[in-house]
Amino acid sequence: MQDILFIRFGALGDLCLLGWTLSRLAAAPGAGGRRITLATKARFADLAARLHGVDEVLALSEPGGLRDLVRLAADVRRREFAKVIDAHQVVRSRLLLGLLARRPAAVLRKDTVARLRLLRRGAVDPRLRRHMRDRFDALLADAGLPAGEPTVPLSALTPQPARGAGTTDAAEPPRLGLAPGAQWEPKRWPAAYWADIARRFRAASSAPLRVFLGPREEAWYQGSDLAVALGDVAPVEMIRERPLPEVAASLAGCRLLVCNDSGLMHLAEAVGTPVAACFGPTVAAFGYTPHLAASTVLEVVDLPCRPCSRNGKRPCHRQDLACLVQITPDRMWREIATRGPWPKG
Repeated sequence: MQDILFIRFGALGDLCLLGWTLSRLAAAPGAGGRRITLATKARFADLAARLHGVDEVLALSEPGGLRDLVRLAADVRRREFAKVIDAHQVVRSRLLLGLLARRPAAVLRKDTVARLRLLRRGAVDPRLRRHMRDRFDALLADAGLPAGEPTVPLSALTPQPARGAGTTDAAEPPRLGLAPGAQWEPKRWPAAYWADIARRFRAASSAPLRVFLGPREEAWYQGSDLAVALGDVAPVEMIRERPLPEVAASLAGCRLLVCNDSGLMHLAEAVGTPVAACFGPTVAAFGYTPHLAASTVLEVVDLPCRPCSRNGKRPCHRQDLACLVQITPDRMWREIATRGPWPKG
């Protein structure tokens, strides 16, 4: 048995994308002779355990400081890993490798310099044409592991049944999912636009509407145009304060997820749900766009200020958020309408 350790501490979207690579490895020849362990943050451990191909998860305790890394290193030493793969390449992963006195069999190639050149000079390096999934797949080749079949698996993880939020049963009516949040405010489509979509959907369909809110969304959501609109339409299922495996199951029960460039976008695709995603300050060259054939990216391609930051954190220097404001509700509604028929009455 060949034991292999993958190190990827976060974030949610990256873990989901790595999941596709681990799924391919699990489908590759000789899978029965390999055991895959994934080291990640404790907050992602339950979800990571459901990634196809993952046999064991080693959790890095929060907040993930040096003492936590020392404890994780002691846990790793108790196992005999034939290969260690750094699928993160950050200070924490390098410190862990140093504590283990191990040289990684493969290291994630981020092409950070090429990304900075794109931001500062608008220079598009050919290396930036690779999706993040391609970068994770390259780890297998670098480590001398088989890549499995080139076809895309149906999903990267198996979700846990959601508590009180329905199931993924085929007999359920099709749901539209809305995920209006994102880690940084400049990446969020305007709340008034989300409200417009909620009202249009309810006028056109009686199908359930499922809204996903994370802890960071609660502050801006309360009293927003979207909150007011959702108070006027029914039925609405609010998915909040749920474990990530349950959130995944709720996403699997949606026919389509409307979202921003966020971790939930990748989590939805990981369970096979296509997305219609608004991309504002971030661009495809960063490698994080949706990849399912049924998914769509909505963006304003002729704005010279895009991209304006590496992760969408920086406030809009134009102060008008044109990259998202110009993605109109009409445009999004046309995308939703094509995914019908949505039950009416």
